[in-house]
Amino acid sequence: MSYPGGWHPHIESALRLDLRQLFRKGALRPGCTTAGGWHWTQDGEELASIGYRATLADDSGTLTLDYSQTTDGKRQPVTCCIDLVSQPCPYGGRRWYFLCPYTHRRALKLYKWNGIEQFCHREAIKPKPTYASQRTGGGNRINEQRWALRRKLGDRWSDLFGEPCKPKGMRWRTFERYAARDAELAARDGVYLGRLLARMRVPGFD
Repeated sequence: MSYPGGWHPHIESALRLDLRQLFRKGALRPGCTTAGGWHWTQDGEELASIGYRATLADDSGTLTLDYSQTTDGKRQPVTCCIDLVSQPCPYGGRRWYFLCPYTHRRALKLYKWNGIEQFCHREAIKPKPTYASQRTGGGNRINEQRWALRRKLGDRWSDLFGEPCKPKGMRWRTFERYAARDAELAARDGVYLGRLLARMRVPGFD
């Protein structure tokens, strides 16, 4: 299945259907028929929604998704039928999988990109989808990790020139673990920058 435009699509730009999450939320239940709606949100706002109907036996089943797809500027209804299969686990229970509508490969996650009609295995798309981090240079990846660490701490005040701010109520031992990780990333960034400047033959770094 060719992705329109000819470039590698970002995995993060797709709607993701996670089989384990569907079971966890009760949308799928072995031996049951279920129906309802599924939503994707970001920062508290709804990004997309679909309707679903599922009929599962003890070891296989079918999930039917109803949504709309924009084609040539027009919204058109789409029905996506996904088979589910399972295999027994060594210590009891069963492990379930989607079957990709395009490739019939087993998957725990299926993706829906704009321009592609149905949810599918990421290997069904050509060119192969990539994570945004795969297109980011080494120094940028390090900085993104440092900013992610600050977001995890709820730190909206510090910058990357010093250590993160300790949140109120966090134990010092826990915070010191985060601070040590940030210092490790900062040291790696310094090494990366030194190598970059040396390659550019900046005086003092050869």
